[in-house]
Amino acid sequence: MDPFSDAGELFTIHNLFYQGSYKEVLLQPLSGYSDTTAVQARIYHLRAKIALGDAATVLEELEHDDDIETSAGLQAVKALALYKAGEEEDAVELAESLADSPAVGDDETVLVLSATVLQLAGRTEDALSVLSKHQGSLAAVALVVQIRLTQNRTDLALKEIVQAKKWGQDNLLVNLAEAWVGLQVGGDKYQDAFYIYEELAQAPSSANARAFIGEAIANIQLGRLPEAEDAINSALEREPTGGDVLANAIVLATLVGKDYTPHLGGLKTAHPDHALLADLGEKSQLFDSLATQYSAAA
Repeated sequence: MDPFSDAGELFTIHNLFYQGSYKEVLLQPLSGYSDTTAVQARIYHLRAKIALGDAATVLEELEHDDDIETSAGLQAVKALALYKAGEEEDAVELAESLADSPAVGDDETVLVLSATVLQLAGRTEDALSVLSKHQGSLAAVALVVQIRLTQNRTDLALKEIVQAKKWGQDNLLVNLAEAWVGLQVGGDKYQDAFYIYEELAQAPSSANARAFIGEAIANIQLGRLPEAEDAINSALEREPTGGDVLANAIVLATLVGKDYTPHLGGLKTAHPDHALLADLGEKSQLFDSLATQYSAAA
């Protein structure tokens, strides 16, 4: 394959992955790549499978992969797959080893996935320490932004974006990071976030549910509930059992006064560990506890 074509095909897979079009990633052929990019293309395929909830299959594939002993990137994928498959202790041990290896400085996959596992394990400062080693990685910047937003540190998230825009202007990851921050900052930033997600939603991808979710959230915050319904319906068409799709469908149905029980049932079946269900369960227990107190006082 021509080197320029090779790079272009890899760029396509990269963009599809970060758009959330995981099924589209898996439709991209893996044949014809040069040795230098073949492993990276396969890594995106494996990460897409993990994102689609198929970590067990990824672990099985890697067990018989001849390249894993020499590829730190594939080992990083294994660490993430282990964590998603419930083998958290082994995942963290492998992520720690990779984070301390020389590969973390020049391999974006090792950098981002080892930090991802550490963050998932609740070791935020360790994850940020690993990510601080990046040398021009927009994927690392995007993960830092996500972590800062979970800490409600929009100031630090914005600082990361400002720095990244000096060398990554108009990059997909920079635009997405701006949209994430916009949804958390609010005000005029809701409209800016909407424009970013609207553009992504119009991308030629049949599985890009994530863009429609973002578009729906922005519309909700802007008070445009009919438009938000249209966006959620588009997301449901593309990913009817997606956890985040169903969670946002529940929220929107509640806001517009419609029956959300079909979406709730779907979420419980397909994603019993989803954060929304955990939050609902916690609030239900709190309500029952308070109700018992008032009943006893009466």
